[in-house]
Amino acid sequence: MKSRKSSLRFWLLCLLGAILLAGLAWFGSRYYIILQARRPEMAYDPGAWFEIAPEGAVTGKGEPLSTRMRVGAENKVIVFFYGGGISYDAFTAARPYLGRMMDTEPGFYADSTEGSIPDFCELGIGSRQQNNPFRDWSIVVIPYTTGDFHIGTADFSYTALDGTEKVLHQHGYDNYRAILDEAVTYTGNAPEELLIAGWSAGGYGAAILAEELMTDYFPGAEHVTVCVDSSLLILDSFSRIAREVWQAPDAITEKIRTDNLVVDFLSDLYDTYGDEVTYLYIGSVRDGALAKYQCYFDTGVYGISNRFVWVYTNYLRQMISQLRENIPSIGIYLFDRLPFSWIPWMSMLTQHTILETQTAYWNLTAGRSPIRWLYAAVNGQVDTVGLEKLR
Repeated sequence: MKSRKSSLRFWLLCLLGAILLAGLAWFGSRYYIILQARRPEMAYDPGAWFEIAPEGAVTGKGEPLSTRMRVGAENKVIVFFYGGGISYDAFTAARPYLGRMMDTEPGFYADSTEGSIPDFCELGIGSRQQNNPFRDWSIVVIPYTTGDFHIGTADFSYTALDGTEKVLHQHGYDNYRAILDEAVTYTGNAPEELLIAGWSAGGYGAAILAEELMTDYFPGAEHVTVCVDSSLLILDSFSRIAREVWQAPDAITEKIRTDNLVVDFLSDLYDTYGDEVTYLYIGSVRDGALAKYQCYFDTGVYGISNRFVWVYTNYLRQMISQLRENIPSIGIYLFDRLPFSWIPWMSMLTQHTILETQTAYWNLTAGRSPIRWLYAAVNGQVDTVGLEKLR
């Protein structure tokens, strides 16, 4: 009898030992994966920009799409979404612009990245200048030529102005995924700080895709900041456009509830993560580019007047109120000192976007620059400045 009990005890101990070893093996493999992701052994020149061209990523014209990224000395990562307009029907698809936002002929979206990304590598948050507190961070640039706020998966057929039949490849979502699939092999998936930011249409990308970036690509991030720079357009048909025109994933379209996508997605993120995430919005109170788009949405006229500038400012006032109500901890930075154009009759308009420009280092509001304000917020000193400019 004693021998049988000893034998049973022996096999129970063996079983417990096997379970313990299996658990240790699982934990060890997970730890090893995260550790390897934190310190990936990929070939790159530390601190230097280099090009990546993921297979399958295409521009709006269907040409191969490439971008740039940098691996910094610190284990901190910026995912930066580029802007460049919107295309949501046959009329807008047939009218891309080439960076000339004040042309008399309508131009609704960028169809080329030529020159823009190299400029970013020397200016704004991407600069290596000494007064940039982000200069030693890794940066992944998400380019934009698709007019779909980085969430499209569709091919949109349209007739160009010269009468030819063309296709706008609105693959913004597919492109972003392809870029991150490759970029994370360099940055790792567990940064100490993750800053998800974007300007204009890229601000929409940052707000909409932040949660997916956190869960699918950077699950080990110790802290996350989401910063939207100058993304305010009011359109009742956003839900239909996202579903039918851009064919965005269902997980995205089901979160669209109002005519303001930034409010919808930042509020949803806050409902899920609360103050575990830092939320920020930057904007110009009389933004010339956004006022012009909004004038077209509201009136059908592609133009702007000083009267309509105040219409836009009122939209901004409402948006800021909604964000502060839904996300009490959100930080706001508003500015108005930079003219959108030196043409006298446009003197009321102010600069569109700031983080990708050299003016991000200027002390524009409350004696503070947007870059320093952003860096302080990332480090826990979230502040709101410039609300008086909305009066």
